[in-house]
Amino acid sequence: MYSQSGGVVGGRAQPRRDRLLTGSGVLAGALVALSVWHLGIDVGTLWAGRTRSLLGDVASSTFPPRLGGAALGELARLSLETLAMAVIATVLASAGAVVVAFVAAGAGVRAGAASPAARTTSLAARAVLLACRAIPPPVWALLFLFVLFPGPLPGALALAVYNFGILGRLMAEVVENLDPRPVRALTAQGAGPAHAFLYGALPVALPRFAAYGLYRWEVTIRETVVVGLVGAGGLGRLLQTQLASFDYRSVVVTLAALVLLTFVVDLAGASLRRALR
Repeated sequence: MYSQSGGVVGGRAQPRRDRLLTGSGVLAGALVALSVWHLGIDVGTLWAGRTRSLLGDVASSTFPPRLGGAALGELARLSLETLAMAVIATVLASAGAVVVAFVAAGAGVRAGAASPAARTTSLAARAVLLACRAIPPPVWALLFLFVLFPGPLPGALALAVYNFGILGRLMAEVVENLDPRPVRALTAQGAGPAHAFLYGALPVALPRFAAYGLYRWEVTIRETVVVGLVGAGGLGRLLQTQLASFDYRSVVVTLAALVLLTFVVDLAGASLRRALR
């Protein structure tokens, strides 16, 4: 009985130690230690007397939560606004990503090698996707707020651009990993490039695209709070107002509404993904 390294010790195969994995673990530990040292993190502040005192003040100011008919009505309205922002952002991002994914993947689903023009276009598409996801949603929201009126639209557009960069990259990887044989078979039977793409590549890729879009929809619900904190609508804008006025009793109610909305969207997304399998 031999191990991958070809040796047997004491009648038992000795597993081969992956040097790359071991080196990566050592490097990760060293980076963590170096980061803690460079930032000067004092873990003792977590249980310092001042920390406990401030935590007690926040807890006493939070409970009992402030509930009321007008407040609950406003929460319901802003929850629907948050949901609508996430839906618009996800649909726009997914639609754009489906188109750009095939360009960013180059000629991976087509028979034959990619031409220089296709490779150049692929690199340009990847650069656009990288720029979109490299800039955080709050920054995109601030940029849109400069040219649009404050409200949910700048937040939805900011999330759409950011998620476009993420979904485009994920979908491009799906395209790159598609089995090229259906496209080649259709091409060999005399189908044109457009028909080979529509019947050989797109039907296989679309369910995976939809699954990624649903995952990002669930994440986008939570990201609406981030863009809302800079004035781009939804529950985040209400949360920013409550935090600025130290109204912690209302903050806990708003957070509970966000958790409930996220839970509902997660259940809906999971059900839709199961239906796509």
